[in-house]
Amino acid sequence: MKAALALLALLPGCVASGGAGVAYQPNRMDYATFRADHPDLLEPNYLPFMATRVRLESTPARLARWLGLPLRPAPELLVFCRWEEARLPLAVHVVAPEIPQELTLDYPGRQPPDYVDAAWRALRLWEQGLEGLVRFERAPSEQAAELVLHLTAAPFVADDPDVQVLGATPLGSACRVRGGDPSSGRVDVRFEVGQLEVHVADEFGLLLPDQVERIALHEIGHALGMRTHSPIPADLMYPVVRDRLPRGELGTEDVNSFVSFYSLPNGTVFRALPAAPEPIAAAPLPEGPPEVELAPHVDPRLGYEIQLPRGWTRLDTGFGVVAVDGVTWDYEASLQVIVRGFDDIDAYLDRHGEWHLATGRVLESGSEPLAGRPARRFVFERPDGRSEGLVLVESGDGRVVVVVWDCPSLHLARFRPWFDASLATLELRRARSPERGRDYLGSADRP
Repeated sequence: MKAALALLALLPGCVASGGAGVAYQPNRMDYATFRADHPDLLEPNYLPFMATRVRLESTPARLARWLGLPLRPAPELLVFCRWEEARLPLAVHVVAPEIPQELTLDYPGRQPPDYVDAAWRALRLWEQGLEGLVRFERAPSEQAAELVLHLTAAPFVADDPDVQVLGATPLGSACRVRGGDPSSGRVDVRFEVGQLEVHVADEFGLLLPDQVERIALHEIGHALGMRTHSPIPADLMYPVVRDRLPRGELGTEDVNSFVSFYSLPNGTVFRALPAAPEPIAAAPLPEGPPEVELAPHVDPRLGYEIQLPRGWTRLDTGFGVVAVDGVTWDYEASLQVIVRGFDDIDAYLDRHGEWHLATGRVLESGSEPLAGRPARRFVFERPDGRSEGLVLVESGDGRVVVVVWDCPSLHLARFRPWFDASLATLELRRARSPERGRDYLGSADRP
């Protein structure tokens, strides 16, 4: 398998193939079981999506297979497989791109050393983001390197003509299982990736070094051991990288996932896979009166605080916060706070109202103050069987606080009191605006 960064619908992305055997999709019930044995994991994370699917065969079984004798397939495992600490710092050599003369003439300010520097910035960002859990050192040549990062201006031919691939990391045989007892929770593995490829040009010409840095960041994540992709669109390791993260940073879930990944013993078993599809246990629904966290979520930069539903997973988004009743990639209900730079609610609705109204059929609408400020409330029934709430609050100083909640319509009566209890704690304060001011707060993007 190759993990490949590509341009999909003119956005950089990644394409990867799945494993054989029974289809498996990570779910929060399996994650909760694993987390009970590993309580120090950083959250939120996409750790289950980092596991490698392997088959562990005994020596007699391997012999029988070699002899062509009938035998039951060995059980499949999901294991965390990465570079061993003893092999760090990893010796890396970055190969400068050979840029065709016609591209050099079109972009005289973009030279091979600029792209080499971009690749090394990406490597150093991983070191900094993971606080030294992974380390790299410069190798003087390809022969002296354990990992070679090839920069190339050549086009990458993808199977899908609509996809422009901008990077690839061969992972097919990167993880080798050498034995061990799965019942112990760990097997003996060895991880090794010899090379990865990053393209410095697409069909339009040479990329900017900053763009190449982002591509390299993604591919290095695969070279560090991530087999598949994050399901969260804002993450660096999502299949389509949308440049949502500021330059020079890894996302919160990326950091939490890789720190947890490299803190677990190598070869840790996430779970054994069944021989046949199995039903996933239903997630628990909220019981009893709603509860909110005692400590509010305070955002002095955007100027609000709110007590989120107790026990829900929280993720800062840069424009606010999201809370879900499970994990960020598997949940029933969510509540999101977003701060946007509009003078009043009407100005916000003039820009985004049509998009919100297209969400579904309006069940409720009305106006009543919230947090001592003018507010509008809507409830929609969506075609996908979910209900969605929209609450808009004017700050009085050029901001609109947008609160969006959603849950299955079937369970609206269970979740609605939790949303209302959290909303009742919302407080607004003066925003500590960053240098980019109103432009940063929001304007153009949908919530």
